[in-house]
Amino acid sequence: MMWKTIGSVGPAVEKVLPTLLCVMEDWPVHSASTSDGDDTDVSALAATLVIWVIVQVPECHEGILPHSSRLFVALLFHIVITAKRMPPAEAGHFWKACRKEHRLTINPSRFAVQTMKALLYRLQCDNEVMAMERKRGWDTLLTARTQHYAVGLLARDMCHVLTSMFSHVAYRLLLVLSCEKPRWDLPFLAFLVEVLECLDWNKCAHTVLKIMSSCLHSKCREQRRLALRGLVVLSKDPSMVRRGSG
Repeated sequence: MMWKTIGSVGPAVEKVLPTLLCVMEDWPVHSASTSDGDDTDVSALAATLVIWVIVQVPECHEGILPHSSRLFVALLFHIVITAKRMPPAEAGHFWKACRKEHRLTINPSRFAVQTMKALLYRLQCDNEVMAMERKRGWDTLLTARTQHYAVGLLARDMCHVLTSMFSHVAYRLLLVLSCEKPRWDLPFLAFLVEVLECLDWNKCAHTVLKIMSSCLHSKCREQRRLALRGLVVLSKDPSMVRRGSG
């Protein structure tokens, strides 16, 4: 009830979302603790549950919009990581209690996907969510071996509808992929390649070229293929060709 009440007040949503997002973005590399000094870890799964409750409140729309790109990337990260690695035992006990309280019949990975779909519905992307459903894209997203295909499909379906939001998503993925040791880089690279045209080359041309060039030397065949696709997209822009030849 508390989170539903917060979800109905736009300014309250804007205040709590950054904290929830910090928890989601840090896991599992860092642990986050409660604000009252308690050392109990706060799982990303708990934050995702709160997001799920909030986005179902119609009045939350205005408060969510300023954080929509960051929220999308955090949920995408959560989906990717839970498909590859199950949450720790503590999170498993927490999820068992959540399933009982909220009458859920799904595992953490499917719940992260369900929360992503709820966010997209709130952003008025009903047709795109259903298109992914018809292509079995959501199920494909839950399998670690094939999720990069599903991530690319999601990007293609969504980027023309949420052009402004997805330009911000692309910049956030650039930051992730430009790290010295990027996490879960194949799915994020698949997404980035599909939204490259949303970027302003004057701001990020060097970073994009560096990422694509680095991926060409990867041992992963799919990563090399995606990098080549990305370079093909870049080659269509004369200014990028000049940068590459320089």
